[in-house]
Amino acid sequence: MPATTFQPIPPIAAQAGREPRHPLHSLLVTVLAVKLLVAAVLVATVSLAPPVSGEHSYVTMAAN
Repeated sequence: MPATTFQPIPPIAAQAGREPRHPLHSLLVTVLAVKLLVAAVLVATVSLAPPVSGEHSYVTMAAN
């Protein structure tokens, strides 16, 4: 049975530098940050809002 031989693995070379970022990368990060801020404000507003008093028929149906 013949012996199996493997090719030597080439060394992994570190990249000289990072690839340049896309020109709109900063805009994307800004938009995502603003979306998170708006979502946080909306959730805080809803959680702090007083309960709305419903119509009498809705309140009795919910109580049953």
